[in-house]
Amino acid sequence: MHHSKKKTLAKFVFRGLFFQGLVLFLLLLARGTALSGWTVDAQGETGEKDTAAQDQPHGDTAGSQKPSLSPGEWALGFGLDGQLFPSAIIALSTLHPEDIGVQREAHTFGSPLAMASVFIRGKQAGDSVTVEISSTKLIHPSKMTVELPDADTVYEISPHLKYAYEQLLAVRQPYPEDVTAKVFLNGQDAGEKTQTIIVRPLNDCFYGMVSDDGRDFQDWSEMFAAYVNESDPLIEDILGEALRKGYIESFIGYQGDQNTVIKQMKAIWRVLKERGIKYSDITTTAVQSGTVVAQHVRLIGDSTREGQANCVDGSVLFASIFRKIGLDAYLVLLPHHMMVAVSTEASEDSPVIPLETTLLAEASLSQARDSAEKSIAQYGRSSKKEASKVIYISVNAARDAGILPLRDVSGQPVQRAEK
Repeated sequence: MHHSKKKTLAKFVFRGLFFQGLVLFLLLLARGTALSGWTVDAQGETGEKDTAAQDQPHGDTAGSQKPSLSPGEWALGFGLDGQLFPSAIIALSTLHPEDIGVQREAHTFGSPLAMASVFIRGKQAGDSVTVEISSTKLIHPSKMTVELPDADTVYEISPHLKYAYEQLLAVRQPYPEDVTAKVFLNGQDAGEKTQTIIVRPLNDCFYGMVSDDGRDFQDWSEMFAAYVNESDPLIEDILGEALRKGYIESFIGYQGDQNTVIKQMKAIWRVLKERGIKYSDITTTAVQSGTVVAQHVRLIGDSTREGQANCVDGSVLFASIFRKIGLDAYLVLLPHHMMVAVSTEASEDSPVIPLETTLLAEASLSQARDSAEKSIAQYGRSSKKEASKVIYISVNAARDAGILPLRDVSGQPVQRAEK
């Protein structure tokens, strides 16, 4: 049995979810504002929190009714519940929000995706404000100077943050980091403020947010595509092993029929099975949050070195290898589970072959395919609501939209950029 998935449709669905994800980031930045003790209303002016504001997904501010900012006052805000996810920062580092229709909101300056922002109310119209944001290890001093149009509005200033990307790639355990903002108003030092945040490991994949009342989940599962790394040198070793052992004569992608595609998949399955990679249900992250949803995901080198993988780990590993040899790979999401799938042809409406990667140690490729098809059919026989829970994330579409793969620097010296 084949499962059809048009690539054009996959990209359309992906981009729709991707846009929602960007909006989610903007809402999370608003959370940083609220945690500073004040809010910005629809007109961008300071005000007390009301019941309606607390009903919004980003309104985790109950009991924090504080005075509005006075002229000349400012506050530092940090999004994502005071946490920094290296995986998200790196994967989205080249993204241009305007390319997918995200525009800067009123009364804001700078990047709509910046994690750290300064919120300030000027003393008079035309005030010049310079903001500099840095952190202990990960953010080099990042400056921005703007002119405030009036004195009765709170403005959000978000400089483009200059991250130490090599340092971000090397983070494998959570730790506290101090983020510091310095503000100069009309050339005069207006002081500095520091907020301690939690830096999450690179293996922690941020993929959604739960509303404060627990009734709404904003999904950004496309972030799992960042753990698909078709450029990892390890893949060449895996492919070379399949060739040396004679499991296949060559890897040629779609330069053949569907049987050729299956033969390539079978050769890869056999090599990984012989390497003894077993199923391990480890998904828990070291840091918990009541609103930000994340899961521990192994890089493909971690899975092969440790000889274990959960459903996500196995799926991104296979998707990385399939993509390397020129096959169109998908991450298949089901409730509380993930599988991998491959298009059988390089065409817009080709069917896909799904695989249950958790069966790697105990089953053949054919058995893993049968199991995956049964899992998908289980939802197909249910209501339309249940069927819609099967989501195909196109790795091609993820790359087209700007999600970069995460590079494994374990065992390599970390390059330290000069400040």
